[in-house]
Amino acid sequence: MDHVTHCRFLGARIGIVLGLAIAAGAVAAQDDGIDWVTVGDAGNRDTLPHEVPRWSDLEVGGVDYEYRIGRTELTTRQHFEYVQAYWPYVPLDERRGHSFTGQWIGNAGSLENPQYYIRSGAADRPTDLSWRHAARLANWLHNGKVEEQWAFEDGAYDTSTFGDNSDGTFTDQLEHHPDARYWIPTLDEYAKAMFWDPDKDGEGGYWRYPHSKDTAPISGAPWEGGETDAGAHPDDFPPLDAGSYPWAASPWGLLGGSGGATEWTEFAPPGNYDRVWHGSLEYGSDHDFQDRLDYWKIGSPRFSMGVRFAAAVPAPATSVPFAFVLGMTIRKRRQPTVRPRPAAPSPGYPSNRADLAG
Repeated sequence: MDHVTHCRFLGARIGIVLGLAIAAGAVAAQDDGIDWVTVGDAGNRDTLPHEVPRWSDLEVGGVDYEYRIGRTELTTRQHFEYVQAYWPYVPLDERRGHSFTGQWIGNAGSLENPQYYIRSGAADRPTDLSWRHAARLANWLHNGKVEEQWAFEDGAYDTSTFGDNSDGTFTDQLEHHPDARYWIPTLDEYAKAMFWDPDKDGEGGYWRYPHSKDTAPISGAPWEGGETDAGAHPDDFPPLDAGSYPWAASPWGLLGGSGGATEWTEFAPPGNYDRVWHGSLEYGSDHDFQDRLDYWKIGSPRFSMGVRFAAAVPAPATSVPFAFVLGMTIRKRRQPTVRPRPAAPSPGYPSNRADLAG
């Protein structure tokens, strides 16, 4: 090969490798459709008794790593995408089930050939689905929304473990895989994102309610200065989109901690009967209790509730150095080292959380 040909060949290979590197970066940065908030201040403490007066021995909220969490609950639009992709693998008798479609997705077709649609005006409202379907949706996100059955059945949660015993307990995997990219937030992750303020009282602390206050959010319409759609409203009060109260945010910028949809967490109290959820529902009563940091409830994973997903913090996007690409091209015998992505640590749960089963 003469010198000119060799240079052209080398340049072509460099261009190809650079193009592949840029394409790989584009895949890594692909938009998943979720507005993420990064929760920092790794190593924050758990709650203290005076911060949870109705449950003074509860210790929750300490997280030793950074993570991301959705700014709002999952919306009907995002849920609809999952329903459209997953329905071919859903048993016939479940295709119209509320735990699969939630309240804002209808079916104008048959069970064999469903024609799903979003009810008028509901695209951006908080949706609801069962814990198990939320887990499958997390798997789908983890696998890049590939529309094949395997992409829904593992990734964050191994759905082959999902089942029920005759005594009412379940066999579901309790916590997400350590290397999951998306998952249902743990009890600590949810509590920290909703209530922990690194600057509260100058040294960091927990607010009692999820809108950065120690008093309950004001029930009312956004255009009337309200802070939540939970509570009593006039009969003509319309359902609201997720994030309709931007001035009622958590210290990290999360919206909808009150009202909208009650929200799943990953945590299952000892006994494996239920999963823990938090927060009030639109039009729901007693939001002054249900929105509190020291008030948590449990429900069957078959129940239909809202969810906001947690996710790993992606590595910073960097350009591929030219010298590195050139080295890969010239030193053909030298192979790059592929290092596995470090697993996110899985927090332990204090024993006093067994009380959640009561």
